[in-house]
Amino acid sequence: MSAAIVAPRMRWPLRAAAWLIAAALVVVAVRRIDFGALGSALRGTAWGWVVLATVCAVVGNTLAQTRRWQALLEPIPHRQRASFFDLARSGAVSSLLPARAGEALRVIELKRRRGYPAGPLIAAQLAEKGIQAISLGLVLGICALLPGAWAPPLALAGALALTAVALLAVLPRRAPGVAGRFLDALRTLHAERSWVWSLLWSMVSDAVDLLLVGLCLRALGIEVHPGVWAMVLLSINLALLLPSTPGHFGILEAGAVVALTTAGVAAAPALAFALVYHAVQLVPGTVLGALAISVPWK
Repeated sequence: MSAAIVAPRMRWPLRAAAWLIAAALVVVAVRRIDFGALGSALRGTAWGWVVLATVCAVVGNTLAQTRRWQALLEPIPHRQRASFFDLARSGAVSSLLPARAGEALRVIELKRRRGYPAGPLIAAQLAEKGIQAISLGLVLGICALLPGAWAPPLALAGALALTAVALLAVLPRRAPGVAGRFLDALRTLHAERSWVWSLLWSMVSDAVDLLLVGLCLRALGIEVHPGVWAMVLLSINLALLLPSTPGHFGILEAGAVVALTTAGVAAAPALAFALVYHAVQLVPGTVLGALAISVPWK
């Protein structure tokens, strides 16, 4: 039996286990909810704070995430440089699709429309994922320094992120030896230090996400320490690592509810927060993606 056949079969047990874990998180969260109290919490939402959070999500995240990607593209050869609008448009369109499909579409569009080679684009996307993880860890580590924060998980995330930055800083910028095009592309990104600006913009994006958590909590009248905001953001991002439904429905909410109830918040307001926060993240991105589809490349 060929390895190509064996490998997919070996992945099925891991995938099934991940789905079971995801389903268990949702079930545990739902069983603790008083839906009458949930409705009451949602009716008491201060929608002005939600509108402010939505504006921050649209402006702040669009700017920071597009600049993060733009920084990584700088050292990649191209026929025509992609503008900020090109990258914002392709990012908005790709956000409508599942992760891998969206990433593939972004590569295809930039290769066809602007002449970027596919290999370096894929390498840049891989580098972007690493940068996202590092930047989140750094932001959480900063939150661990706040007086009164529940430090251990946040401090661990920060320490791991600082270690990763240190390793990137001391690695040789020009690795010797012959490598394939993909590894050469990763080395180019490292040699040109394009990851530094990308990391800074990624931290801005994570800081905006942290602010969104705080604004949505304020909208629901949930008063907790900013360190809890960081724990909510960490819990949500850990939950999103699991295989999930389209739009992460259920998984994101479960991650938020687990973090907030652990911090002493009642289950109904916690779920109300999760639904509002998810809407702030999902609705603007969907609307922008739908609008971006109708805008042609120039």
